[in-house]
Amino acid sequence: MDRQLLKEKQIQLIFQLEQEENRFIRKRLIEELEYFEALGDREKGLLTAEQKLLILTPSEYREHKKTKSDVQISKLIGVSRSSLADWKRKKGLNRKKRQSVQREMIEVLAFHLDKSEEEIGSLPASAIECQYEAFVINESHN
Repeated sequence: MDRQLLKEKQIQLIFQLEQEENRFIRKRLIEELEYFEALGDREKGLLTAEQKLLILTPSEYREHKKTKSDVQISKLIGVSRSSLADWKRKKGLNRKKRQSVQREMIEVLAFHLDKSEEEIGSLPASAIECQYEAFVINESHN
């Protein structure tokens, strides 16, 4: 993404942020703004460790994890091992935490969508997370 497009996206997000009253949506907009700021700083070569982790996606982490240890991944992206561990916890990538969070999402979606837990549970994890997020946003508007 070129710098002009990044700047336009940031301005658009700031405008949306100023107009939005819902705190959940405001939080999401702030996170998105921080992400685009990190992309801009990457272009300038000024990334902080926190910004490096903002740019890292769970799918990129999973790809690295196929061939590397967490120590190797943290060195590769230039962050401390403890920062990577915190990032994994926040993203729900720790096995036990991920299973309990996803179980809760499945239960909530099954109830509100009038589907069985088996139907919801058979969806890919990313689809469950996306539908759950859409449900939470929808509920916050009501």
